[in-house]
Amino acid sequence: MLEKLKRILLEFQKRPLPVMTRREVFLPILEGKATVVTGMRRVGKTSLCRQKMEELLEGGGLDKSQLLYLNFEDDRLIGFRLEDCQLILDAYYSLWPDNRSRECYFFFDEIQNVNGWEHFVRRLLDTTEVHVILMGSSSKLLTSEIATAMRGRSVNVELLPYSFPEYLRHRNVFDERPQQLSDDTIARLRHGLEEFFAIGGFPEIYQVSDEMTRGEILQEYNDMVVLKDVVERHRVGNITALRCLLAYLFNNPSQKFSVTAFWKVLTQGMQVKCAKNDLFQFVEYLEEACILFRTELHTTSAKAKMVNPDKVYLVDIGLIRAMADDPTANRGWLLENLVYLHLRRNKCQVGYYNTADGKEVDFHVVDRMSRQRCLIQVCWSMNAPETLKREMSALRKGGEELGLDRMLVVTWDEEKTREDGIQVVPVWKLLAGYEPIFR
Repeated sequence: MLEKLKRILLEFQKRPLPVMTRREVFLPILEGKATVVTGMRRVGKTSLCRQKMEELLEGGGLDKSQLLYLNFEDDRLIGFRLEDCQLILDAYYSLWPDNRSRECYFFFDEIQNVNGWEHFVRRLLDTTEVHVILMGSSSKLLTSEIATAMRGRSVNVELLPYSFPEYLRHRNVFDERPQQLSDDTIARLRHGLEEFFAIGGFPEIYQVSDEMTRGEILQEYNDMVVLKDVVERHRVGNITALRCLLAYLFNNPSQKFSVTAFWKVLTQGMQVKCAKNDLFQFVEYLEEACILFRTELHTTSAKAKMVNPDKVYLVDIGLIRAMADDPTANRGWLLENLVYLHLRRNKCQVGYYNTADGKEVDFHVVDRMSRQRCLIQVCWSMNAPETLKREMSALRKGGEELGLDRMLVVTWDEEKTREDGIQVVPVWKLLAGYEPIFR
């Protein structure tokens, strides 16, 4: 095994790092803590870590020998055990003995395949000059498990599919955002958003030009999550109910979701047998697998939070389109889902808000650092008078009740600053960073 590890380590040193689209996600390196990259399958966790390697080599003044990369799904490491982990250090330092006294970075992919791996990682953090970065499939390397295994010795980084700026960079529309919004820039942003809104942000999708093939790939992603991260991991037996639940959510993104109400539809209307508690667990399993996210009602009342349903958003609008019965329906719901992902990427605390007279505001948003707050309403178009009245009325009422003056209506392509201070902004302007969430 020692000689095998040496060969694997030398292969990495000889192999050039692949050229890839730069992600706008920061990987912190903290003394005494492992950095853990989590996210749904196929979002690009390994690529993000290779990007970090490039940054360390180019800006950190490191030699490549100070980087170690091991993928524990390499067939040569099948059967690798906790007792074998010391051989990693033996192989590495026998090849580069001077690195014992130098700062080094160890990248471990799929390390959860080694039972008891956390003991080895904690020893590295405690006894060496090594920084540890971990990646793994969401089925086995989840935030809750890391917290238990590492006992406060890790920092988690969530990775989502491409953001709109990352898409623009990948498509060579803009490498960096232009400072000025010229007519040409606006036209290119609008054109880019059309494609981004249609196919989403999973990196692999952009290697495929055929629409049907893209859809099939995204459906395979969904199947991997269902089978690997839910059914196998949690030993789910009622796969029919699980798939019905996920199908409902894909056809109703950005909507309030009540497990009790869906359970009645499932068991009485669809005649599918399922315990209500199983449905509650299925939702938690899907959230663990990073395919969906929930937001709750913004209120200081614990009782109100309990009796009001959460709103559910999905990880990618391209995935929603691939799984929905009608991929062109409910554009407003897709737009709201897109805005939610933007807020999540910006580390905002997000909930929805109900006014005293029962009007709903899509997002109550809090900046976790500055504690600034704002309200955001999402609407495809404000052209219809009844839509304009409904959306503005809810925002004004919500702003009055919460004492907020930062209020936005995000639309597909309308822009206006109203006399009451409410700003109507096109979604491309928000996603590209030309309209900040907070002022």
